Amino acid sequence: MTSEQLAELMERYQKGTCTPEEAAILEQWYSSYDTKANILDSLPAADRDRLQQRMYDRISDKTGIEQEKRSNAKIISLWAKIAVAAVLTSMVIFFAWNKRSLESKPAVTDSWANVINSGAGIVKHNLPDGSTVWLKPGSSLKYVKTFNAISRDVAMNGECFFEVIKDPQRPFVIVSKHIVTKVWGTSFRVKDANDATKATVTVMTGKVSVSKTGSEAHQAGARLLKNEVMLLPDQQATYSTTQNQLTANRHADMSDMALWKHTDLSFNDQSVAQIASVLSKRFDVDITIEGEHLKKASMTADLNGLNLPEVLDVLKTSMKIDYAVITNDRIILRRTNL
Repeated sequence: MTSEQLAELMERYQKGTCTPEEAAILEQWYSSYDTKANILDSLPAADRDRLQQRMYDRISDKTGIEQEKRSNAKIISLWAKIAVAAVLTSMVIFFAWNKRSLESKPAVTDSWANVINSGAGIVKHNLPDGSTVWLKPGSSLKYVKTFNAISRDVAMNGECFFEVIKDPQRPFVIVSKHIVTKVWGTSFRVKDANDATKATVTVMTGKVSVSKTGSEAHQAGARLLKNEVMLLPDQQATYSTTQNQLTANRHADMSDMALWKHTDLSFNDQSVAQIASVLSKRFDVDITIEGEHLKKASMTADLNGLNLPEVLDVLKTSMKIDYAVITNDRIILRRTNL
């Protein structure tokens, strides 16, 4: 029996117009306590009390319990069971009403993947759909290893830069502590830590929508609602935890996004010091080199199409150079111990 049918049956029962068979079905449902729907809350208080008392009286009479022999303990136990059942089944009804949203979210199974950047550098991670995520130090990412057919859902904490493969049929949905970001194919950065006082989404290419975590837009899953904040390239959304407000900046300062831009650089037998100088200017960062020997070391490399974290990975692999991200605009290069 659906919740709508149950509500109609309760209304007829209250008016005394339902058949004996229908009354028996309703009373059996009411006395089971295990799977009843929270339909009682939709009735006016007076009608609800009369309906509950009438059901209790009829069920008690049928089981041979005399009205004057009911103990307070039994009554308390009955209503405790009803309260628990009401809470449980109100959740069932909520899930039914939001079926479309729930279907867009992956189930929690052993197939979840967790990526945690506990190091000092930036970690690059490839997702099942071919999208790429760069995690800043202290950041984490969680996702189901096989994305579902409705949307591509991930959860994150910290600061991550995403390059999302276009798939109009399956939006890319990022859930973090304070905001939800929906994407169809673009490059952007999300900064939202669990203990942060604000969260931001900054777009480099494409278009994304941003909403508050737990909002109607969040519950809508992959569907796009009118009240979501839409962002185009060079725009930013900011959520303030103190004001509980989400705002859009249509002319955002993009200077700290330079490290994610793709370069067209190449070097031929040039020193690390020279390379670091060029990279500092191109990506608007301060690259410091530890050790004179490392400064004089030379390399030849084609860095065309790479962003700064990818360039740093090339240096790390080919030159046995390690690096640490001190702040958004300061990076230190040093020799590894290998």
